[in-house]
Amino acid sequence: MEKEPPGPAPVVVVYNCDFLEGGSAESTHGSEAGQESAEVAELIAETLRKSGRDVTLRSLDESLPSWRPNGVVFNLVESLGGDPGREAEFPRFLEGLGLPFTGNSSAALDLAHAKHEARQVLAAAGVRIPRGLVFGDAQFDARELAQMDFPIFLKPALFDGSVGIDQGSIVHNLVELRTRLIWLSDRIPGPYLAETYLPGREFNVAIGPHSLGRFAAVTEIDFSSFGDDLARIVTYDCKWIPDCAEAGACSRPVHRSSNPSLFDALVTQAQLAMRAIGAHSYGRVDLRLSAEGVPHVIDVNPNPDIHPDAGYMIATRSLGFSASQLYLGILEDATMAGSEESIAW
Repeated sequence: MEKEPPGPAPVVVVYNCDFLEGGSAESTHGSEAGQESAEVAELIAETLRKSGRDVTLRSLDESLPSWRPNGVVFNLVESLGGDPGREAEFPRFLEGLGLPFTGNSSAALDLAHAKHEARQVLAAAGVRIPRGLVFGDAQFDARELAQMDFPIFLKPALFDGSVGIDQGSIVHNLVELRTRLIWLSDRIPGPYLAETYLPGREFNVAIGPHSLGRFAAVTEIDFSSFGDDLARIVTYDCKWIPDCAEAGACSRPVHRSSNPSLFDALVTQAQLAMRAIGAHSYGRVDLRLSAEGVPHVIDVNPNPDIHPDAGYMIATRSLGFSASQLYLGILEDATMAGSEESIAW
């Protein structure tokens, strides 16, 4: 009598709990950005169970696991101990064990996290980025700024989720720049990235998993709810603080038929950026237009928020894919045979 073929491997959904109640970073600046992690993990676990998978939920705070995951890991870890710079430690741990996991490699996560270093790689690959300078602290040599034009957009180089970005992030002269650098250095560790402010529209390009055709879905940030006193930028409050003046900003799907040349330019730059950082799985690329309407990449996120209400999911649904299809597609990519290098674009 022939044996039944083995069923699908069990799945361990792992998320960071450092920003949740009782976590080591519960009261840390920027904790709101990490507090929906458990909700997303529960949603994904429920989806996978409904598909017939054996699913376990696990959380991490400050330390890597003392246990060995059994099966495929659905990786939702974005920080450890409240430090987003440690995002790559868990996938690096899994790579060392030779275990399959969802999302991108530790090398891609490390590079994307350091925005000032990622800029160099992006530029070398022909990706269009704004002019920029890096400051280690609140001190700077004004002569360095000769290559740049005000206004300048100033942000922490080692933080995601728009931490450290608010309406004061746009500075118009040297006095405002120094004041803002002092403000940042009192709250958020450096270095700090100064980029020429791009006054045009802002877009996100969601890059999908291979099992869903490696789609590229475009959304635009709709700032029409902003008053004239607010700059059209995505701030921390805009993302994470309900009922604030900027909370009305939202993602709107963009279809190629509306402007084929712009749509294609956005997608091309996003795909180039993902390739440049070595991202082989799903991700999101943020772009803004210059005054002349030319797209520039301002951020690459190889571990984006995939909550059903997040911009990434709004983009995904615009192509007809549900959250369940996305989660199952991401998992399917992780179970593909071969190394990440064998998964071609």
